[in-house]
Amino acid sequence: MMSAALLDGARRELGFLRNSFWDLSLVTWIPFVLMAAVAIQLSAGVMRDLPIVVVDRDGSGITRELTRRLDAAPGLAVVQQAEDLGVAEITVRSGRAYAVVLIESDTTRQVLQGGTAEIGTFYNASYSTPSGAALREIGAVVQSYAQQLAVAQSAAILGPAKVRRPPIAVRSTVLFNPQGSYEWQLVALVHPAFLHLVFMVAVVGALGRELRDGTIGPWLGERSRGEAVLAICGKLLPYLAIFMGWAVLVTGYLAGLRGWPVQGSVLLLLAGYGAMYLAYIGVAMLFVGVTLAMGTALSATGLYAGASFAFAGAIFPIESASVFARIWSGLLPYTAFAKLLTEQWMIEAAPLQSFRQIAIMLVFLPIGIAIGMPRYIAATDRPATWGRR
Repeated sequence: MMSAALLDGARRELGFLRNSFWDLSLVTWIPFVLMAAVAIQLSAGVMRDLPIVVVDRDGSGITRELTRRLDAAPGLAVVQQAEDLGVAEITVRSGRAYAVVLIESDTTRQVLQGGTAEIGTFYNASYSTPSGAALREIGAVVQSYAQQLAVAQSAAILGPAKVRRPPIAVRSTVLFNPQGSYEWQLVALVHPAFLHLVFMVAVVGALGRELRDGTIGPWLGERSRGEAVLAICGKLLPYLAIFMGWAVLVTGYLAGLRGWPVQGSVLLLLAGYGAMYLAYIGVAMLFVGVTLAMGTALSATGLYAGASFAFAGAIFPIESASVFARIWSGLLPYTAFAKLLTEQWMIEAAPLQSFRQIAIMLVFLPIGIAIGMPRYIAATDRPATWGRR
């Protein structure tokens, strides 16, 4: 009888999805379109040819060579050589460039006299990621050219034999993502961010719909408490299966089709997906059980799951954030999943380290069920709670 209740719940939800175009779309082609859009936008991996403007007030051979080097850098493209800052500002404000490089009129004189000429850089912080990348590339080009000029000047004055290499040099090594690929870093995080949000909306909709339509009484009213619990679990099983399929698909896309191999354990990564979905089942059960209203629960879902990516600490550092932001981050299962994904996909961390993240996610399931499930089942005998939007 218990197994029959589980199967009955699964058949009930599958039957509903088969006859509801939009609910079925929510778990099929809509996630595909969202994830495909992100994958296509970030498929280039590394930012190239970021547009900049050069204002050369000096016009000498040295400054023209600097402009040529800036344009030749793979991450930059000099789209305009403006006469003054006013013209350059218009270009930046129109969105046709991210930064302005200002070369003052006395640059060559300062260089030839052995001084230090300053190259000004103005960048649009409204677009922090591309502007920051352009700023780093500009700095690298200017520093490289400055070193060559210094060596050439020293050789001309002292003779080539007197020129020595710098006594100390920095050798930087990028760990775990040496290519600096935004595809590997962002797509791997954005795909599960989309999936957990859509998953939670689908689960809240599946549970809340029975209250909204007043069908929870006929569905669970004649069942024992144990049978009711299993029927609810069966109702959610199709969603768990569908979204685990999405997890396998997105992992296969990046690791197989795009060639970003999982450095750690694929099984542990997929186990993390499963733990994340179970955690959001617990949270969904909590929201529906406490509110007993589908609309309110969906609104809470949007606020809770919709902000996960920003507060997970995967892109924006959470360590220096406010106390509220750090607490909010700790209350999101996606935060633990993002750590697990980084540990297993990129860092190749020890399994024990990632088991901790799975344990954190699984804590959300019993807490949510313990609070929300009794209230949800009790609503079968409370017709006053039915029909709320």
